[in-house]
Amino acid sequence: MKVSKETVEQNRERVIATAARLFRERGIDGIGLVDLMRAAGLTPGGFYRQFKSKDDLIVQAVQRAYEDMSEDIAGRIAASDDPLETLVRYYVSGYHRDNPGQGCGLATMAADGARHDDPALRECFGGIVTNYIGLLTKLVPGSSAKTKRSAAIAALAEMIGSVVLSRVVPDPALSGEIIDTVSNDLVKRHGKSARMA
Repeated sequence: MKVSKETVEQNRERVIATAARLFRERGIDGIGLVDLMRAAGLTPGGFYRQFKSKDDLIVQAVQRAYEDMSEDIAGRIAASDDPLETLVRYYVSGYHRDNPGQGCGLATMAADGARHDDPALRECFGGIVTNYIGLLTKLVPGSSAKTKRSAAIAALAEMIGSVVLSRVVPDPALSGEIIDTVSNDLVKRHGKSARMA
């Protein structure tokens, strides 16, 4: 039975969305193709009709995770009178810590990406980091473009690092302390009140 182009595209989209979630939850190497295809509700045999390789899927899944997170962030900061605080409080939060499959791919997959030698994957992650630095540069205070960029890079590293550390420690109190300390510090240093001072 021949499958329509529309069905093929829907299946492809389902695999990318499933991979974006599962790679964030389990890591890039944390799930095989057979299990991934089953999780998408498809048979493993169709994988190579939809993707050139697992590396091809990984790049598309990382990009999809970024697009989903970016869309979410854009909506939140557009509706806020303090976009930087909104971004920090959303990103450096218990919700983000506890829902890696819905969160930022940098906080879940960047270490995996650093271990892979696929230039396309490295390029994808590089673009994501550049885009987040660009967003934060627009939001942080500073007297010059260089100062703002430096602050944005530091803030991004603190945000990602705090989420990663909060996920890895087994003590819930310490995990919460990491989240609270970093989010409060970032808001205090870069938030609206800091800009008005």
